[in-house]
Amino acid sequence: MDQENLGQDKRLKIDLHIHTHHSKDGKNDPEELVRKAVDQKFDVIAVTDHGTTRGAVDAEKAAERIFREEGKELIVIVGQEVKTRQGEILAYGIREDIQEGMDLLKTCQEIKSKGGFLIVPHPFDLMRRGIGQEINKVREYVDAAEGFNERTLVTRFNDKAMAFLRENAIPVVVGSDAHFADEFGKTYMLIEGGRGGRGKGSRMKEEVFDAILKGRTEFITQKHGRAYGLKRGIKKIRTYF
Repeated sequence: MDQENLGQDKRLKIDLHIHTHHSKDGKNDPEELVRKAVDQKFDVIAVTDHGTTRGAVDAEKAAERIFREEGKELIVIVGQEVKTRQGEILAYGIREDIQEGMDLLKTCQEIKSKGGFLIVPHPFDLMRRGIGQEINKVREYVDAAEGFNERTLVTRFNDKAMAFLRENAIPVVVGSDAHFADEFGKTYMLIEGGRGGRGKGSRMKEEVFDAILKGRTEFITQKHGRAYGLKRGIKKIRTYF
C-alpha cells in the first residue's frame, strides 16, 4: 500500500485499467463488470479495451441503466488501450477510436489534441509491450504512468517502473488490467473526492485526474505468483477458440 497526502474524509474507489470481451484476450461482459464494480463499492472505473472504445461505451450505458432502474451509481470513464509502434498507451476521455500502429509520438499528439488524458501502462514490462525508455521522448504528453500493474508477473518490472516514475516526478497510478472477472477488485486506487449525486459524473472524472496529477492517491495492490501466471496463460489461449 502506498499513501500520499490522502485525506481521511470522503474517498473514491477507482480502477482505471479494465478490459471487456471487446478485447480479443478479454472475457468480461460489460454489464456484468459494472454490476461487480457496484457490488464492490467502486465509485469510478475506466474500461480500456485494446483498439476500441466500444466496451467502455457499453459499460457506460449499463451503468446509466442500473442507476436509472436501481439507484446504484457508478461513473464509467471511456478509454482505450492503444498499440503504437513502440508499445502501448492508455487514452481516456476520447469517445472515438484512436488508430493503432502509428508512431508513439504521433499517437500521443493525437490523444492530447483531442483533449484526452494519457497514461502509460506497464512501462518496463518486457513481456507485455511496455514503451520503456521511450517514455522520455513523449514526457510532455504523459499525464501519469503505472507504477504497479497487477498482471505484471515479474516483480522487478513493477519495481523498476515505480522507481523510474518517482525519480522523474511522473505521477503514479496502479491498475488491475483485469481481463477476467476474477482479476477485478484486488488492485485499485483511493483518492480524495466528493461522492454521489447524478449529474456530477464529469466533475468526478475531473477530480480523479486532478488527484492523480497532484499525487493525492492511495494504492491497494495484489501480487500474483507463477501458478496464477500459468492459469492466466491457459485462460488467455482459450479466448481465441
